[in-house]
Amino acid sequence: MNDDDTTTLRDALDRTARELPPLPDLVPLAVREGRRRRARARFATAAAAFGVVTAGALGLTLLPGNGPAPAMPAAQPSSPGVSASPSVDPDASYPPVVVEETPGVPPPDNPDGLSAAERERRAVHQQRVAVLLDELLPAKVTEIRPVKDKVSAYRITAGGEPFWLTVSVRPTDDRSVGDCPNRPDRKIVCETVAVDGDHEAQLLSLPANEPDTLAAYVRFNYGGSRVRLSVEPERLSSPVTPRQLFAVAEDPRFLDLVKEADARPVEEKLPPAVVGG
Repeated sequence: MNDDDTTTLRDALDRTARELPPLPDLVPLAVREGRRRRARARFATAAAAFGVVTAGALGLTLLPGNGPAPAMPAAQPSSPGVSASPSVDPDASYPPVVVEETPGVPPPDNPDGLSAAERERRAVHQQRVAVLLDELLPAKVTEIRPVKDKVSAYRITAGGEPFWLTVSVRPTDDRSVGDCPNRPDRKIVCETVAVDGDHEAQLLSLPANEPDTLAAYVRFNYGGSRVRLSVEPERLSSPVTPRQLFAVAEDPRFLDLVKEADARPVEEKLPPAVVGG
């Protein structure tokens, strides 16, 4: 597999993160690494105190979302002994960030023209995903923030550096997730594992922009949807491995959220794969 093949493979992974601006020349965020994420009550204080993080700190501007994070209503278990929604402290929330690609130029509000009810439904979906990411990702990930109006996008912080994390459940007509290339000599490592019994998931690590900058992916089909969890870094390798992302993907509570999103999609349909492209 040559460099062009590697680029084609990355493009075939449906790079949702390309819709977000890069995070160049980052400096540590104003987040104390010593704070353990699982003390969830701190997010109520963070929501009230959070202000503008300027381009000088991040290379872009992050603003608080309009109003508090949405409430997370209880959901009935979809099967005996399995909770369909994570258990959440009512005072805990994950304030969304608004990404300004050009500092000082706010993005349009409600860019997809969704109804108020649909925007709320998608925001609640993001909050539920954030709860599980907070619980199941390794402790080095010290902050998780949904991106407002981008239902599959999250900004995570590890080692004082921010990264874009994608958690996507998109309708698709493709019955296969594609090949699982394994070329350790080119730092491309892929393995297949079972998820939820008989679903085949791919765990993939490969160079992102530089040979030593590694991205992490988990992808599988579920029902009529393609599920993808990924961290696609710009200059630093992903702080989490494909195996650590899979710890989220295989959790029964996450799979319940996948089932909900498969039944009532929160994203647009995935374009069909280009054969020979």
